[in-house]
Parts: sequence; C-alpha cells; structure tokens
Amino acid sequence: MAVIYFAVYIFLADFYASNFEITLTEIGLIFLIVRLFDAFSDPIIGVISDTYKFRLGLRRFWIILGTPIVVISALALFSPEQSSSIGFSYLFFWLSMLTVGWTLILNPYFALGAEISKDYFERSRVAFYREAMALVGTILAAILYSSGTENTLGMEYITVFILVFLPICAFLCVYLIKENIEFKLVPEKINLLRIVSAIKSEPMFLRLLVAYFINGAANGLPAALFVFFVSHRLNAPESTGPLLLIYFGAAVLLIPVWLELSKNIQKHKIWCYSMLYASVVFLCTIFVGSGDIYLFIVICFFSGAALSVDLAIPSSIQADLIDIETLNGGKRRTSTFFSIWSIATKGAIAVSSGLGFLALSSVGFNVNGTNTEIALWTLTSLYAVVPIILKIIAIALMWNFKLDRSYQEFIQKELKDL
Repeated sequence: MAVIYFAVYIFLADFYASNFEITLTEIGLIFLIVRLFDAFSDPIIGVISDTYKFRLGLRRFWIILGTPIVVISALALFSPEQSSSIGFSYLFFWLSMLTVGWTLILNPYFALGAEISKDYFERSRVAFYREAMALVGTILAAILYSSGTENTLGMEYITVFILVFLPICAFLCVYLIKENIEFKLVPEKINLLRIVSAIKSEPMFLRLLVAYFINGAANGLPAALFVFFVSHRLNAPESTGPLLLIYFGAAVLLIPVWLELSKNIQKHKIWCYSMLYASVVFLCTIFVGSGDIYLFIVICFFSGAALSVDLAIPSSIQADLIDIETLNGGKRRTSTFFSIWSIATKGAIAVSSGLGFLALSSVGFNVNGTNTEIALWTLTSLYAVVPIILKIIAIALMWNFKLDRSYQEFIQKELKDL
C-alpha cells in the first residue's frame, strides 16, 4: 500500500501532465476534490468497520473487499492505454476509485494492528514494524520508478509489483492475523455523536489530536519543499533521489534502537525526545548553502532517524486512548477513531504544503530560474525554522501527557470486568 501511496502523490501528476492531454491545473483540481472526498469517506468506513460483523470479523472483510478495487484502479491509473480519451474524467474516476479502495483497506488495517495486543509495549512494537514496512514500500516505489528509462516504464514496474504482491500480502494478512475483539464490545448501531462526546469528555483525545496535527504539519512542510530546497538552496537537483533514500533508509535502520528505548521510556516521552532531537538536527539546515551536499547528507540521515517514532508512537498512544473510550462508552470504536486521525494526517499535509507554497509565491520564488536572497532565506525558514517551532509546540502539548504505562495497565484491568 505504501508503494501505491507514494506513487500517487509523488509521480502521478508528472506522469499524466507529460504523457496525456491534461493540464497541471486540471490535475491539481482533481487531487483537491479527491482529497476532500477522502476526508469525507474516512469516518464513514471507520464507523461501518466498527459496527457490522461478518464471518471474517470486523476488519478482515474490508481488506479483502478493498484489494481488487485497489488493484484494478492502480492498473488503470499507472498503465493506461495510450488514448486521446484519457483526460480529466479518466483521471478523476480512477483516482476516486483508488481512494475508495485504499480507504476500505487502511482504516480497518490500522484498527486490526491496534487490536492485536493489549500490552503497552507490544502495541508500540506492532506499530514500529508496520511503519518499517511502509518505509520500505516508499523506498521500493522510488527504486521501481527510477529503474525505468522513462516515466511510463517506471509506472509499469510499479504496476507489476502491485498486481503480484498486493493480493498475496492481503491474503496473508487476513489468513494469519486473527481479530482480537470481544463481540460484546461491538457497537449495535452507528452513533457518530458518541465520537464527539468522547473527545469532549476526555481532554487527552483532543490534546493528542492537536499535537499529532501540529507535528504532521511540521513534517509535511519540509516534505513539500524538499525538491525546491535541494534544487535551489543546495543547487544539486540530481541528488534528490539519493537524499530521499538516505532519509527513509535511516528511518528503517534506526527502528531497532527506538524500539529498545521504548521498552523503558513512556510513549509520550520518547515521542517528545525524538521531536526534540529532530529539531536540533534540523537546526543545522540554516547553515546549508550552495554545494554543501555532504553536510546535507548528514542532516538527512540523522533527521530521518527520528521519522519512525513520529509514525509509530502516536498510533500506539491512540490505541491506548481507545481503551479509555471503550471503558467509558462500553463499546470499542477503533476504526472510527483511527479514521479521525487519518483526516488529521491528511489535513496537516494539505494545510502545511498549501501555506508553504503561498508563502514562497508571496516573495517571488521562481521554480525555474534564479532567486533573490530573500526568496532563498524564506525557503530555508519554511523548510527548517517553521517546522522546529511547530515541533516545540507539539512537545509542550505532550510532555506531561497523563496516559503512561501504569495508567494503561489500570484501564486494562478495568476492561476485564466489563
């Protein structure tokens, strides 16, 4: 799924703009509409996944249902027939279908991961290794794409990979992973108001959601500006691919270290430590100038080393918070709550990247030519300084977070009596 996600949001726009009669404006409009549709469909699938029981359970049925939709949509999007009829309607329809498919898979999939174990540390271990595979998928997508001599061939390589491996992996997931939720905790009917009341009654829900959104914006801003920074501040556009591989590779390599540390450090504290560490490393970016490739390689490696914590630990904390909601409400709504955080993830990326591009435009940043020092320093500030400020705010929100190991174990004891 990570291979697909990365291909869609990194390669798809260039693929359609360069090979078919469709403009960047039209592609941008399609992505905006589909993003809005995605945000609307997330909680719907989340609520349905929590409520309706099938022979395969609550989660696995949706993974099976979504897989062929994703495979067919990916085939249509990534390896379309060369035809003059491929334009706005074609891209909009198949991207919408792909979004439906991955929403059917991912919300129940994240809920399934959160429900595998009730143990405080084990939930972090599950989340870390899940995110490790997502990072590997991201790296693999970049390798498959760059292996093609042209973008059409690169997209074909990605298509073949999806056609072969997604059905196999989906089957293995459904066959090997058993659902771990008591049917007495399954809601009898859809109740969206319960989500609102749960967030209002438990301040930790909103506190985590806000911190997660702010940190997501802190990560989304440099991600959106990475190509610009490497091309115009570093003046090394040919290094974009290798630098991304170093960044994501470091995130995978350092997972065992963070996992070992998480055995003895509370989740919210290790997340805060990783954000603080990443901020210190990223501060060095303000000293990067034209040609400082080796300095930036070091920054990419050491900042990438903290990425896995940002991806894994918040979702592990979310799983613990859902235990509190289960205790208070008497029912388990894992997929619904993960759909809310999914909206926060997508919203953070959309807001941060959108505002970042507007800020660059306001100082006359030129994508295809030379830039003034003001424009370049604005780029550097948006890429490095603003994310650090945002991370400090997220740290302040999470530093004294009440939900620790002892509190979670207390909640688990109470749940046994339900």
